[in-house]
Amino acid sequence: MTSILNNVSAIGASHQLAITGTGMQATIQRLTTGKRINMASDDASGLVLANNLTSDTKIANQGQRNANDLLSSLQTIDGTLNEATNLLTRAAELAQEAQASGASTAPLDAEYQSIMGTFNTLVTSGGGGTAASTQTTALGSYASGVLTVTLSAIAALSGSLAGGNASAAATTIQTALDAIGTRRGGIGAGEESLQSYSNVLGIQMQNKTAQLSQIQDANVADEVVNLTKFQILNQSGISALSKANQAGQSILSLLQ
Repeated sequence: MTSILNNVSAIGASHQLAITGTGMQATIQRLTTGKRINMASDDASGLVLANNLTSDTKIANQGQRNANDLLSSLQTIDGTLNEATNLLTRAAELAQEAQASGASTAPLDAEYQSIMGTFNTLVTSGGGGTAASTQTTALGSYASGVLTVTLSAIAALSGSLAGGNASAAATTIQTALDAIGTRRGGIGAGEESLQSYSNVLGIQMQNKTAQLSQIQDANVADEVVNLTKFQILNQSGISALSKANQAGQSILSLLQ
C-alpha cells in the first residue's frame, strides 16, 4: 500500500543503516585496537576472564623479576665466597710450606699477611648480602634463610706464620674453608630453588598469555571480511534509502 503519511520502506532502510553503522564501528575498533573485547557489551564474561588473566600475568611477571633479582644477588655473594676460598687456599699452602723444617717464614708471612688483609676486607663488606636482603619478603619460603650465608658470618682471621704459629694458622684456615664451603652449599641450594621458581613463573606467564590471547585478541582476517561486508551494506543501504525516499514523489504524479 502506498501511503502519504508514512514511508515504511524508508524507515526500514534507515533502521538497517543504523545497524550496519554500529557493526562497522565495532569492526573498525577491533582492527585498530587488535582486541575482540573493547567494552563489557562485547563479551561480558570474556571481559571478566581477560581481566583476571591480565592480573595473573602481571603478578607472575613481577614475581619472576623478584626471583631473578635475588638470584643475581646470590650469585654475587657466591662469587665473593669463591674468591675468599681462593685466598684461603693460598694461605693454607703458605702455612703448610712454613711448617717445613728450615723454611724461611719471613717472606711467607709477608704474603700471608697480605692475603689475610684482603680476606678481612671481604669479611667486613659482608659479601653483598645487604643489597639482596630486600627481596626476601617478596619471595617467602624460596628465599628463607638463604641470605644469612654470607662472609659476615665468618670471623676475621689474623695471626702469623712466624714463631711456630704455622700449624695453628693452618687449622684456623681449614675451619674457615669448611665454613665457607657449607655456606656456598646453602647458596647453591637457594639458587636452584630460585631458578626453578623463576622457570615455573615463566611457564605460567606463557600459558596465561596464550589463554588471554584466545579470549581477548581480535581475529584480523575475520574482521577484514566483516569490514568489507559492512562497507557494501552501507553503500547499498544508502542507495536503497534514497530510492525509498523517492517513492513518495510518485504519488504526486497521480494527482497531476
